[in-house]
Amino acid sequence: MDDLLRFLGVMSALSASAQTMTQQLRKRFNWLVATPGDQELKGQLMTVSEGTVHANVHLVCGVNGALLAALGNIHPLSYLGLTPIWTLANSAWIANTMDYLCAGVLVAYGGPWFHEILGILREYKQSLRGQR
Repeated sequence: MDDLLRFLGVMSALSASAQTMTQQLRKRFNWLVATPGDQELKGQLMTVSEGTVHANVHLVCGVNGALLAALGNIHPLSYLGLTPIWTLANSAWIANTMDYLCAGVLVAYGGPWFHEILGILREYKQSLRGQR
């Protein structure tokens, strides 16, 4: 159980920091903001533009998560006691790169889930403090 809680805690913190970095980048770059070009085609352009922006935001969030995992030397699957196949590679940088990419994918697509789990853990801790 401790391994699972450690995994969820680390991934929640990584996800929150990657999403904060992504929000800061969204404020500074135009390609992360949906802007329609023509008022007549506003509905169609906005739909395509929002889809593109959504994909770009996921990509940037994943890259931010991978970079933060690399800086923090975070190997998410090892927290769960799993040994992925790429750990058998001859060079350590391949295994580490794959671990960091895995962390980036987990952050990009599991972010809202990790935030929900983090909220549940906070409520649980507060309820334990209230019982004592």
